[in-house]
Amino acid sequence: MKKTTLIAGKDYPAGTTYSNFAANAERNVLITLPAGVEIEATGHNGTITWNRPSPISARSLILKALNDYKSLDEVILVFDAQFNAPDYALCDIESFSKVCDELILGYSYITQEVLKQFEKQNSGRLVFVLKYMPTFANPVKTGPEIRPASIPLAVAQEAFIAMAENFAARAENQNKQYQITLVRADSNSDSEICTWLFSYLDELQNRKTTGWLKPGSKTGKVFSFLK
Repeated sequence: MKKTTLIAGKDYPAGTTYSNFAANAERNVLITLPAGVEIEATGHNGTITWNRPSPISARSLILKALNDYKSLDEVILVFDAQFNAPDYALCDIESFSKVCDELILGYSYITQEVLKQFEKQNSGRLVFVLKYMPTFANPVKTGPEIRPASIPLAVAQEAFIAMAENFAARAENQNKQYQITLVRADSNSDSEICTWLFSYLDELQNRKTTGWLKPGSKTGKVFSFLK
């Protein structure tokens, strides 16, 4: 029986690499569309509109997967700061409001709904994928070609990191039956991430990992930032 994978955060068609690799890895695939956009995905990809500031919309993503495929096995949340940067370039009141609605509340709502469903079914894997963008406070790289994230985007990025790490830590401490996997791929392309990711998840099966993994990591160790 095929796994069902929901991909959110890098909407279709920008997230096509994720959805295509998932389909090629023998998964039923559902990928989000931006609010107000209606596009029929090609190939094996199902789509659903995600209105990020709406908790009802987050719940609808789960129900769509369950109604269409009768299961929800994996959810992949992608935070690609470089990709988001053009839409969150300013540092004003409106930008902070937009970032809170779309990049903090949005990810928070969907995470809560996903984990509620996984708790109910006693299974599932939530994967946080972070593509970090340097900030004024944490440049990571130096050079004139590196532009730091706007302050609102930097705030959202740190919120995503904190949320991923804390949900992973809670799942480990409370010995939850679902799994949370954290992937940090600052300089990897989507294709490089996906070439590794789906085969890694297949090998990992029900084993748990906490702590940020890099694309190319092997499944021979259990990683934890708690130990």
